[in-house]
Amino acid sequence: MQIFTDRARRTAPNRLTSVRSKVYLATVFATFIVLTITGCGDDGIQYAKGRSIEIHATNPVTTDKLAYADGLGGHWVVRPSASNRELALVNVTIVNRTSTVMPLLVEPDAARLGDRRGERIRAVDPFETSATAAGADVDEDKFTPFLWGEISLERQMQVQGWMIFDVPKGLTLGSMFWDEVDEVVVDFIDYFRG
Repeated sequence: MQIFTDRARRTAPNRLTSVRSKVYLATVFATFIVLTITGCGDDGIQYAKGRSIEIHATNPVTTDKLAYADGLGGHWVVRPSASNRELALVNVTIVNRTSTVMPLLVEPDAARLGDRRGERIRAVDPFETSATAAGADVDEDKFTPFLWGEISLERQMQVQGWMIFDVPKGLTLGSMFWDEVDEVVVDFIDYFRG
């Protein structure tokens, strides 16, 4: 029979404690990795603040057509104005942080898409430039609702929708220039990176 002293008991290995600490460390490490990976992703939404409003915008998506239904059984399609052009679509959220009520008029001059160093293209009215379609499209209503027309935006409220731009192919879509109520520039690329 062995007699353990106090010192011997403290240094004797305990398998259960050893397994628990390994499981605990593995869990902490896995949680750290998951949080790091999810926190480092780019969700593709950029934003900028003006004096009165805040603009959030997704990175532009380019396509050769946009199809939507009008809710009354009609099907519509928007296409670029020429073969050397494409549609650039931006999902825009406008947030009113300060004014009691902010009247907005979203029209062609309200937003421009382009480059800080070059050409800027005005927004397109999705209802004036659309043509009737023969039937439903596979991607119908993928880019709706539209952000267009007169909007009354109350304090601490927001409005969201897609804006359409008919841009030349190859144009750098680096910024959206908002010029309604406030002047706000949302950059999609970093112009100052060396």
